[in-house]
Amino acid sequence: MCGLTGQFRLDGRPADAEAVRAAAERLAHRGPDDAGFWSGGPAALGFRRLSILDLENGAQPMSSEDGRFTLVFNGEIYNHPALKAELEGQGARYRTRSDAETILHLVAREGEAAFGRLEGMFAVAVFDARKGELLLARDGMGVKPLYYAVDASTLSFASELRALSRMLPSLDLDPAGIGDYLAYGFVHGPRTALARALKLPPGHVLKANARGVSLERFWDLPARPADGPGPTMAEAESEVERLLIASVRGQLLSDVPVGAFLSGGVDSSLIAALMAKAAPGKVQTFSIGFSGARAGLDESAHARAVARYLGTEHHELVLPATVLDKVEDLAPCLDEPIADSAILPTFLLSRFARERVKVALSGEGADELFAGYGRYKAALLSERVLRLPSWARPVVAALARRAGSGRVFDAIPAARARDWAEAAAHGGGEVRAVLAPELRERSERADALDWLKSPEEPQTLNGALAFDLRTVLCDCLLMKVDKASMRAGLEARVPYLDRRLVSYALGLPASLKIRRLKGKYLLRRVAQRHLPRAIAWRRKHGFVVPWEEWVRSPGETALDRMLADGDLARRGVFDLERLRAMRRTLRAGGSGADAGLLFRAAVLGLWLRSL
Repeated sequence: MCGLTGQFRLDGRPADAEAVRAAAERLAHRGPDDAGFWSGGPAALGFRRLSILDLENGAQPMSSEDGRFTLVFNGEIYNHPALKAELEGQGARYRTRSDAETILHLVAREGEAAFGRLEGMFAVAVFDARKGELLLARDGMGVKPLYYAVDASTLSFASELRALSRMLPSLDLDPAGIGDYLAYGFVHGPRTALARALKLPPGHVLKANARGVSLERFWDLPARPADGPGPTMAEAESEVERLLIASVRGQLLSDVPVGAFLSGGVDSSLIAALMAKAAPGKVQTFSIGFSGARAGLDESAHARAVARYLGTEHHELVLPATVLDKVEDLAPCLDEPIADSAILPTFLLSRFARERVKVALSGEGADELFAGYGRYKAALLSERVLRLPSWARPVVAALARRAGSGRVFDAIPAARARDWAEAAAHGGGEVRAVLAPELRERSERADALDWLKSPEEPQTLNGALAFDLRTVLCDCLLMKVDKASMRAGLEARVPYLDRRLVSYALGLPASLKIRRLKGKYLLRRVAQRHLPRAIAWRRKHGFVVPWEEWVRSPGETALDRMLADGDLARRGVFDLERLRAMRRTLRAGGSGADAGLLFRAAVLGLWLRSL
C-alpha cells in the first residue's frame, strides 16, 4: 500500500519532475517507509512506499530489465504467486518477490489486457518508453483511488486529490460537485469537488499518448443474474463459503503482521473467524468502544464476545462519547469531502491498530453484496410489486410501504435509477439555499444527478445492489476507509470485494439474500457455520458516532468556531448567515433546520481548510 503520483506530457516535452516531487511529499503519510522518483522524456513518476511485500527489494518506481517499461503501483495483487509461477514458466526472470514486478512482466507480454487478469486492489501507472505512452488503471471495485487532470498538453495524476492539486494551475471548485456533495455527503465519480480533477472510474484503463487521452473499461459488474432457476440455498452457501475462504487466504499475503477490524457484527466476525482458521499464530483483532455512550451505540461487548470465541488477541480502543468535539482533528483525513461521521473513529482505530500491525482486514462490501441495508427490502418489495398486473399494483404497493419507513419505502415501486438516487438525497432546495449566491447560480445550471449513467434500474434487488456498488460503496465507503487508514499508515484489505465473489453473489436470486424480510440471509447462514448463532443473526447496527447530538449541542463547539471562520467566508462557498441561523435554530431545540446539511457543510469547511 503506497501513494503514487506523476505527470505525462502529451506533446512530448519533458515532464515537470519538481512538480511531481512536490506532489509526492503530500503523500508521505501513505508511504512512510521509502520514497522514489523517476523521470524520462515526457514522463515523471513519484512514489511513497508502505512496505508490505519484499521489504528489501520492492522499491518503486520499478523499471523492466530492458528499461522499456517503468511503473508505480499502489495496492496488492492477491493472485501474484500464481501469476508469477505462470510468467516464470514463460521465461520471465524475476529480480524481486514484489507483486509490482508481476505487473511489469504481465504488461510487457499482454499490454492493456494485463489489468483484467489482476485479482486485488490497485491503482497503477505504467510508462512505455518505446511507444511514448502512459497507461493508468484502477481495480474493478474501486478499492484504491486514482485522480487525474488533463490541462492543455499535460496529464497529471495522483493517489490523492491533495497531491494532484499541487500540479493544477488553480483550485477552482466544481459547483455541481459541491451541490452533489451537499445532497449526498460525497461526490459521485468521475466528478470531484475540484473543477479540473476527475476520478478514474473503477475497472478502467486510461491511455495517454501524442494522439490524446482515451478511456476503456477492462472489467465490469455482471449486468444481471444468469437465466435459469439458480442454485439452491445449500449450494449457494457452500460456494459463497468457498469463495470467501479463498479470498481471506489470498489476502493474508504479506511479509508484515496482518490483523482484522472486529465490530462484533456478522460481516467482520465472519472475516475474523475465517482468518483465525487460515492464519499462522494468533490473530490480532481491533475494535472501538465508546465510554459514557448510550447502550445502543457501543458494540464493544459483542466484539469481545466474538474475540473470546475465536481465541484472538483482542485490542480495544475506548473513545469518549464526545469524540466529535475534536472533529477538527479529522481535517488531515479529508482528502476529498466525505460526510460520513464514521471516518473519524475509523482513523482512530486505524492509528490504534497500526501500533501492532501494518495490514488489517475489513468487512466493507458485505451489505451491498448480500442486501444488508433496510433500503434493500424496499427494492425487493418494488421488484415484487412490479411483477403484478398494473391494476393490482397501487393497493399492493401501499401495503408494501407499510413494511418500512423512509423515502426509499415511499418510492415503492421504484421505477428508475433516478428514483433510487433521489430517495437517498438530502433535499435539493435546502442544499442550494446554503450556498453563496454566485456558486448557487452556477450549481443550479448543473443537474446534481448528471453523474447517473448506471445501466441498472433499481427496480430489482440485484439492480439496487449493483447500483450501490457502483456509487455509494465506491465513492464514499471505500474512500472513507482508504483515506482514514492510509492517514495512519495502515493498509486495509476488503475480502468481500474479491471479484469472483462479487460476480457470483450478484448472480444469485434475490430470494437467497432476503427472506422473510431478513437481510443478508444467505451470508448469515454461511456465518452460522463458523460462529455462534447469536452472532450470525445479530441485527445490523452500523459504525456510527452521535454526530446529530454534536450538531444540536447547546454549548459552543468546533462547529460554531468553523462558522465564524473568516477564511471560510473568504472562500465564498456558503451563505454563512443562513448556516448560522440554522445552527441557532438547532441549538434552541427547533426542528425546522436540517442537522444533516449543517454537518455536511461543516465537513466541507474542514476540507476547504485542508486544501
